[in-house]
Amino acid sequence: MLSWIQSHPALSASRLAPLFVLAAFVGAAAAAGVVVATGNLILIGLAVGAILGVLLLNAVGVAVWMILVGTLLFTGPVVMHFPQLSRIAWLFSILGFFLLAASALYEGTNRDPHRPAVPAFVVLAVLFIVYAIGGLVLSEVPIGDGFSAFKRYFQYWGLTFILATVAFPARTVRKWLFLLLLIALAQLPLALYQRIVLVPRRVNMPNGVLPVDIVAGTFEGSMTGGASNNIMAFFVIAAIAGLLCVYRESMVRRPILWVLLAVVGAPLALGETKLAILLLPTALLVVYADLVRKRPFAFVSGALAAAVAIGALGYSYLVLHNSDGRDLTIQQRLDENLEYNVGSRGYYGGASLNRGNVVQFWWQEHGGHDPAATVFGHGLGSSFGASSPIDPGGIADRKYPGYAIGLTAVAALLWDVGLFGTLLYLSVFAAAFVTAWQLTARAAPGLDRAMCRTLLAVVSMMPVMLFSLDTHLMTPSIQVLTGFTLGLIAWRWRRGDRAT
Repeated sequence: MLSWIQSHPALSASRLAPLFVLAAFVGAAAAAGVVVATGNLILIGLAVGAILGVLLLNAVGVAVWMILVGTLLFTGPVVMHFPQLSRIAWLFSILGFFLLAASALYEGTNRDPHRPAVPAFVVLAVLFIVYAIGGLVLSEVPIGDGFSAFKRYFQYWGLTFILATVAFPARTVRKWLFLLLLIALAQLPLALYQRIVLVPRRVNMPNGVLPVDIVAGTFEGSMTGGASNNIMAFFVIAAIAGLLCVYRESMVRRPILWVLLAVVGAPLALGETKLAILLLPTALLVVYADLVRKRPFAFVSGALAAAVAIGALGYSYLVLHNSDGRDLTIQQRLDENLEYNVGSRGYYGGASLNRGNVVQFWWQEHGGHDPAATVFGHGLGSSFGASSPIDPGGIADRKYPGYAIGLTAVAALLWDVGLFGTLLYLSVFAAAFVTAWQLTARAAPGLDRAMCRTLLAVVSMMPVMLFSLDTHLMTPSIQVLTGFTLGLIAWRWRRGDRAT
């Protein structure tokens, strides 16, 4: 038996070594998180210095592994149950900024005249960072709040730039993609636990806490507040799109596909992520868009089946998963959801703005009577409430307390960087979509085309998130998913005709 174990290829040292290295780094991150939670600046400095020293002596790919595992799998469950360890997220944020600096170093010292140019959206991303830093000079918010906003905005942009500048081997990228699939499969056991164990604990909590919101898988959440359930839905649907793209390339058999789809997609039915009703058809439309002309009957049949599934999902959200104790009809719940999303009722007990009028309110307060702020904004952090009422931060605290003027990412951008900065920010995603579309059109059959089509589907879902939530500007998990997606698009672009 021992000789069989030693000789089995799946248990060889070359296969197991990366797993042991990954486990060691996760353990080190956990220990460092405990150090950070102590608040001792000397110990924190030593921990951060040790981590950066290891990274500088090794490859930047280690930082990518740590960020993916730390933010998508590790931090969420730990902080949910041990909120005193919330500062552990800072460690991965530091790694993100390290990658930002490392990417500048790699690109600045690369003297290869034949290296391919970075795609246009990477250049636009650099321009947005420069523009945002310039805005800090003229910002109306305290300098400390401005730097905090800079940290929130750009803490994981380093993922995009490091993948755009370093020629990582295709084998390494495939391992990262496999890791994301494993994390997607891990959502179900966590979501089941949250649904069965944690939801009942949150019944009758004050301040309008909805019990079912805690079903967020491995993503961020608070036992006494909200959770990143919509980010879980985004990630799960991205994984569904990836599995369907792989199946289209005949790389997985149908029975296995159905099992994987069932496991990956089940968390959508356990929680209440209404945004999935928009995200899922968006992803499916992109995955099968090429069949509109090639196989119109198959496309229409699939669209009808998807519509039935999405309708059932919406019905479950309205009826089966409402655990707020109110005896409302389906029509009453539907009317209520429409009212505080696109109607006149606000969030947070009805006192604030909502998704439907938050941008309209920005225009109402700017327009032609404040052209400078309309075009250039008030500075990073203006839309974000200060942590202390004694030291009010930007315009959100000083002039519009309780309005939630930064309820969505687009609204927050309009207040912070103005119309010009917002258009520049959105152009990054528009240009990334075009790049992913071009890559998909010329990708080699097989894994390469499956990956490119998946990236196209994922970047297509991002506008839904930007116009619906503020998470792109403050929540690590969606920032990591976004940075990694854009980075993979840039990485694939620079490889040219070399398939993955």
